[in-house]
Amino acid sequence: MASTANSRRFHVRTRTVPKTTALYWICQAAGWSGFLAYVLVGYLVFAKEHQLGDVVTIILTSTIVPILMTHGLRHWMYLQRWQDLREWRRKVRQFAAAAVLALSITAAFGFWNGLEHGRVWMPTGGMGWMLLAYWWAFGFWIWFYELAHQRRRRNELELIARDAQLRALRGQLNPHFLFNSLNSLRSLIAEDPHRAKSMVTGLSEILRYSLSADRKDTVLLAEEIGVIDEYVAVERARFEDRLRVEKAIDPRALSVPVPPMIVQTLVENAVKHGISTLPAGGVVRLEVALQDRTARIVVTNTGRFAPVPDERGFGLQNAAERLQLMYHGLASLAIDGSVSDSGEQQTIATLTLPLEFDP
Repeated sequence: MASTANSRRFHVRTRTVPKTTALYWICQAAGWSGFLAYVLVGYLVFAKEHQLGDVVTIILTSTIVPILMTHGLRHWMYLQRWQDLREWRRKVRQFAAAAVLALSITAAFGFWNGLEHGRVWMPTGGMGWMLLAYWWAFGFWIWFYELAHQRRRRNELELIARDAQLRALRGQLNPHFLFNSLNSLRSLIAEDPHRAKSMVTGLSEILRYSLSADRKDTVLLAEEIGVIDEYVAVERARFEDRLRVEKAIDPRALSVPVPPMIVQTLVENAVKHGISTLPAGGVVRLEVALQDRTARIVVTNTGRFAPVPDERGFGLQNAAERLQLMYHGLASLAIDGSVSDSGEQQTIATLTLPLEFDP
């Protein structure tokens, strides 16, 4: 029994080799083709005799064989987890690996030519320069690959961090929205139990959407409009005729991907900080248009524009941070005040999203 109570936990670290990409093979081909050109020029300039067999050998030992050798080295480095070593330990291994590969291919080249010509046709000095050239080539390959690997790893870490931030921000929206909705529900329970019951039904639909959307980076605007309709129905149970909503949406925009709950946040902000402060209520207008490869979403509400303190403007601050993380400055959110044609004060929130974006 004691052995069961003192059970141990084992963490198994798997060693996997990432799949290669088309860019990797393009860089391999381009780099070793450049080295082939260098070796061929040296052969044509310094060799006393030019033979087709020698050219074929040079092509094999300057492109095909080095590509196979460096690809194998890449596999070995990942299996031995060189990326986790201290820098000086990694550099020693890289230096030694370049030397071993250069020595191996130089010796193989000399041996092959010895079989073909009956002797090592290249002078000893030439073999030394060949060894140095291959050592330099393999060393450069290792250096360049390490730079590319570090950049890829840094991008992966940034992506993980960005995803964690987005999840945290999306997770914050649920309690924020729930808090506001429960406050509305509390005021209705005593006044009108029937409307409070309807509000609970609508609230459950909104929360279901919000929980499912929490696992997505974007949703279709049509889905966001649907949850906004549910939200407006919930708030109408409290505001009745004081809350009036108008919509002007380009049908083409319904298939545009948007961050979940972000348009709803703008509508909620318009109701909470605009309509709820007016004894006579007012109008919330949602307009969506497509122009210049962007989706322009405008939420206008009756009421004087007044910048809210940070603690009260949580939803808008959250939305701005999510936009920055997702679109890297290509999206924008602006809130300002204006006067309508009828002379009423109004607040305008303008959200602009790129239609074509690769995160």
